[in-house]
Amino acid sequence: MTTTMTPYRSGQSGRDGFLQLLRAEWTKFRTVRGWIIAAIVVAALTAAAPIWLASTAKANDPETCVRGQCQAEGSNVAIGPAGTAVVDTFYFVHQPIGTNGSITVRVSSFGGSGHRPAVPTGYAPAPQTEPWAKAGIIIKSSTRPGTVYAAAMVTGAHGVRMQYNFTHDIAGTGTAAPQWLRLTRSGDTITGYDSADGKQWTKIGSAVVSGLPPTAQVGLFVASPDFNEATGNGDNRIGGPTAASAVFDHVHLTGGSAGQSWTGSQVGTGTGGLPTNARVKCHGCGPSNGPGPGGFASTNGAFSVHGTGDMAPFEPIVDPLHVSFFGTLFGLIVVIALGALFITSEYRRGLIRTTLASSPRRGRVLAAKTIVIGAVAFVAGLVGAAIAFPVTEQKLADNGWRPPVWPHYSIISGIGLQVVLGTAAIAAGAAVLGLVAGVVFRRSTSAVMAIIGLVVVPVILAVVMPIGVGTWLLRLTPAAALSLQSGVQRYTQVSNVCAPYHACFPLAGWNGFAVLGAWAIVAFAGASYLLRRRDV
Repeated sequence: MTTTMTPYRSGQSGRDGFLQLLRAEWTKFRTVRGWIIAAIVVAALTAAAPIWLASTAKANDPETCVRGQCQAEGSNVAIGPAGTAVVDTFYFVHQPIGTNGSITVRVSSFGGSGHRPAVPTGYAPAPQTEPWAKAGIIIKSSTRPGTVYAAAMVTGAHGVRMQYNFTHDIAGTGTAAPQWLRLTRSGDTITGYDSADGKQWTKIGSAVVSGLPPTAQVGLFVASPDFNEATGNGDNRIGGPTAASAVFDHVHLTGGSAGQSWTGSQVGTGTGGLPTNARVKCHGCGPSNGPGPGGFASTNGAFSVHGTGDMAPFEPIVDPLHVSFFGTLFGLIVVIALGALFITSEYRRGLIRTTLASSPRRGRVLAAKTIVIGAVAFVAGLVGAAIAFPVTEQKLADNGWRPPVWPHYSIISGIGLQVVLGTAAIAAGAAVLGLVAGVVFRRSTSAVMAIIGLVVVPVILAVVMPIGVGTWLLRLTPAAALSLQSGVQRYTQVSNVCAPYHACFPLAGWNGFAVLGAWAIVAFAGASYLLRRRDV
């Protein structure tokens, strides 16, 4: 009698097989001493190069602060509620307001005023109105620069906004003037509204503005930031101060003091030299023709206000932390080479046939190698960055890059974690690109040069080439991921030139890393296809 036996098959054979394959690839890596040494070199270079660059980075324009007023990089700044540098310069027509009250106005017209900044021949003329010029209503702790506030405003090109305490920005529904605005105060809570007709109101948002005194200042304001345009690679700029004017009517205030007159104050040090908090009383009112960037006039209850400046976080031109972490490019060169060698060494010695014979599903082989080399690179980058970050921050502080203009971050802060984890993630992505390039070229030299050309060279070119070309390089190439190493927080409501020359990347941190991720996914898919189609 013949007995037929069915061989046993595990229901999880695919998963077990891949784990075994993963273990085999890890064993290959850890048993090659040269690869282990290379991983250690990656960690060492990632740690040492930023520290060395930070130790040589002398601040040639340190901040100077007296009584909360600072100067840095040619700008007048104040110390904001969070202890960091802010720009707080505008013209303010105000009265006192108690703990409960509101102000309602219509901004009937708004636009640029005064002379446009002169630009050299060959450049487009400066715009009449800056995109982030603003006119509206505000409740502010006092007229001292840097104090807490909440404001509703019409802007030059960004519609109606509600902004508070410099860093917060909420979009409203309105577009351009004429536009109705309202702010209500209930204790520390301020709520903003906008309306097209003064009848149907839409809530923009609410803010808890801690630190408002029982009697704060409320009123009308106008600000217009400087015009700036980078030239060449971004190291040089053209531009100058701008001014804007607005007409406010249907002004209605509740919660104020009976019989109070409106007072005009220049908050902050305005362009033109008007002293901080210079005041003009309005009794009736005639035009204010005093010197300086701001002033106001009132006729039949309508106010014409003009001013310059801005209310926004101060973004320094130079990002010393990011510049220092450019040193991690040396570690990336090694990690790219390590990723390529992890596969090209098997092609060179003919071992790839053995690998693929033991696991015919070639896509799984490449996936296992990708996980192993990506994990090794991530750990090496993580160790190096974790060592580099606190030492680099201390070196920069010792060299004059100090708060409030250049904050000092701990490794467990948001910026610290982003830089450290981001550096590790960039190393992993670069290693994977090196690996898949090795599959495509099957020779380490070609693979390494190709990926260095994609990851490292664009950073160098972006620094030396015209700013437009450099910006696009850092948008489209895997080098965009280095935006994760930025030490300066960027805000959309700030009028500033973002130049790669000063380590300002066009994409936000994780958006930049998404570009590297997209390159890695597409490259992996292409390499997997070639590996399946080619004879080895």
